[in-house]
Amino acid sequence: MHLGKFTAKYLIPIGIVVFLVLFVIGIKFFVIKVGVDQVGVRTIIWGVKRGLVQKDYGPGWHRAISGIDQWDLYDSTVQTLELAKHPSHQGHDERQEAAIRTADDYDVSADLIVKYQIKKGHAWKLREDLGVGERYKIIVENEIRDIARSVLGKMTERDLYNPEEKRKRADAFKVQLITRLSDRNVDIIDVLILEMRFDPQLERKIKNIKLAELDNVLNISKALAAEERGITQTIDADTEAIAQKIIGDKERSITVLDAETTKQTIEILAEADKYLIQKKAEGDLYKEQRVAEGNLLIKQAQAEGERLRREAISGMGGDIIVAMEAARNMNLADLNVSSLDINLLDVDEMATRFGVSDIKGKLRVDTKTFTQIQEMLNQPKSTDAAKPK
Repeated sequence: MHLGKFTAKYLIPIGIVVFLVLFVIGIKFFVIKVGVDQVGVRTIIWGVKRGLVQKDYGPGWHRAISGIDQWDLYDSTVQTLELAKHPSHQGHDERQEAAIRTADDYDVSADLIVKYQIKKGHAWKLREDLGVGERYKIIVENEIRDIARSVLGKMTERDLYNPEEKRKRADAFKVQLITRLSDRNVDIIDVLILEMRFDPQLERKIKNIKLAELDNVLNISKALAAEERGITQTIDADTEAIAQKIIGDKERSITVLDAETTKQTIEILAEADKYLIQKKAEGDLYKEQRVAEGNLLIKQAQAEGERLRREAISGMGGDIIVAMEAARNMNLADLNVSSLDINLLDVDEMATRFGVSDIKGKLRVDTKTFTQIQEMLNQPKSTDAAKPK
């Protein structure tokens, strides 16, 4: 009973330990892990199908039985080969700069950076062609140095400090490197020429050539500047002449416009005066005509009145007028009249006494006729005051 409890108590931990040991042994001897930045190549060394498996294995866990499977792992990322005098990283990848002999027989060293990558799906073929290891890196470096000597060695001292020429050489470098390594299962990403260093003799020569070119450029620039100053002075003189001409034309135009304006003003004033005189003459003529017509009407009225007066005086009315004049000139204050003999209210009798008579010896004068005769007698003799002015 106690033995059973003891067995049950320690059986589970022992089982877990045995499982972990078997799991570790299985991982170590039966599987392999390919990293995310790696590609695996498998070779079957024992079994029915022996030899290199023509397939690349990507990241993950794969069968790797010891004594049956052999694995080779390669870098699947973009790799950098730096051939420089002072590389940016230290270690086993350190390289010396590329040595070049130019077409002018000068020694030049170049710092190069080449980006490359194993072709996708061709890692097994790289293993088949070159065997185990990283021999492909040595091949890439040798090809780079050889192409650097052939491509960059064609440059002359003038090309060495020409940026455009360096870019052309880098492009030609990349094309040749791609062509050569296409059968080596390697893809060239890019080629960059960092720096080119010359020996002291060539550097002095290039410096002298560069200074001579700069002096030539400076002299040309001075000549162009002098020429431009002459052109500028000519332009200034031409501009000043044009400005003076414009000012003169402007003043002449103003004078001409002023004269034309004055002439037009005088003509307008003359026309206005002429119109005013004409209208004034027409007004005076019209006034004289109206005055003459008025005077004529006055004369005609006076003549007609005189004629009527004469007719009135030549007839029976003349006696009445004489009687009226006598009566007007009578001073009643000094006259004694008997109301028994004379009735002052009897107009007919009074008219008869003043000399007015008719065929029958008595004239009847109505009040209306008497009033008209009296008004005619009261009119002034002269009508000069009634004339229009």
